[in-house]
Amino acid sequence: MRAPAAATLLACACLSALAGIATGCRHDSHELASLPVHIDKPLGADLQLAGLRITTRHDRRSWIVTVYSKVLNARNPRPPLWVHAYPQDAGPYFIVDPVGTFRPASVGGVVQDEFLLTKAGAFNVYIVVTGADGALGPAVGLGWVGVGDPDTPEYHVAYRFLQEADDTRAAAMLEQTQHVYPTARLP
Repeated sequence: MRAPAAATLLACACLSALAGIATGCRHDSHELASLPVHIDKPLGADLQLAGLRITTRHDRRSWIVTVYSKVLNARNPRPPLWVHAYPQDAGPYFIVDPVGTFRPASVGGVVQDEFLLTKAGAFNVYIVVTGADGALGPAVGLGWVGVGDPDTPEYHVAYRFLQEADDTRAAAMLEQTQHVYPTARLP
């Protein structure tokens, strides 16, 4: 290949990668494979859920729920997502607010949408695509998630509940806790 053609090809590849990063879009299947929770469900007509990850914020009293979805149909602007959670005691749901905007992405890419969870415990989480008119589409279950500080009773109650409700989600909670609190005494 001639040098100018190779340079042009390299420049196009770099610009394409930068565009993907700028839009929150990734084509990284390794990242999806490493998710602690895998979900393979349609999310409206434009997205296919791939999984989720929960990370502890610096205050250690709130968490970021990152939802990963594959883009099936590109939209600009992309419709907002609405997340709500039900506590393990079957109390009323609460809204899990988005962090940032819902950036557009190209078909085949993976978008990451973040939501701020500010309560400790075990929660059954749902996600909804919001229509252009503000109407909510059908709720899609993300399943049970558990979060908390392992030095609190709430953590242990949530973990025991998840062991009964969904052992794989209890394992994901334990894995996340071991990462954030490496010296904690865990169940």
